[in-house]
Amino acid sequence: MKMLRRCLISLLLGGLYVSSVIAAETAVTRSDSQHAGELKTAPDFLLSDLEGHSKSLNSYPGQWLLLHFWSTLCEPCREELPALSTLREKFKDQGLVVIAIAEDSKQAVVPFMKSSGLTLPVLIDQYGSALRAYQIKGLPTSYLINRTRQIEEIIEGPKDWKSPTVVHALEKTLSRR
Repeated sequence: MKMLRRCLISLLLGGLYVSSVIAAETAVTRSDSQHAGELKTAPDFLLSDLEGHSKSLNSYPGQWLLLHFWSTLCEPCREELPALSTLREKFKDQGLVVIAIAEDSKQAVVPFMKSSGLTLPVLIDQYGSALRAYQIKGLPTSYLINRTRQIEEIIEGPKDWKSPTVVHALEKTLSRR
């Protein structure tokens, strides 16, 4: 009985330790993405679009940017693209540019975009230079960048881009600056 009790106590303490480690890691991720009053400058990049033209942050002066890091191999990423395309159309007059940054080769992205019928601007980051610069931990991840190139928000993981809450929050954010 004593042995069983010791095993149970050990398991319980081990579980508490693992839970606290996971909670601490989650808290770090949340604080990194909340930017409590302190905005960070978005790293610049130089990537090619599907037509082979070089693009950087400076290619979009005075615009809000929603950079969406994704891959053709990522199911949630592919599922978000139609909603992001709709969001792009809805907010383009407010100065929002939605850019899908693909962590794939151009040869993988072009057929996917053609078959999906999407017209979203895509930049190719086949070798992960932007992925590293933005310290992406997983896909999909999106960065909302204001007109002065400050990171307003980091969205890690899938997002319901059509939800009224998200649309309203974006409307509010775009109208304040």
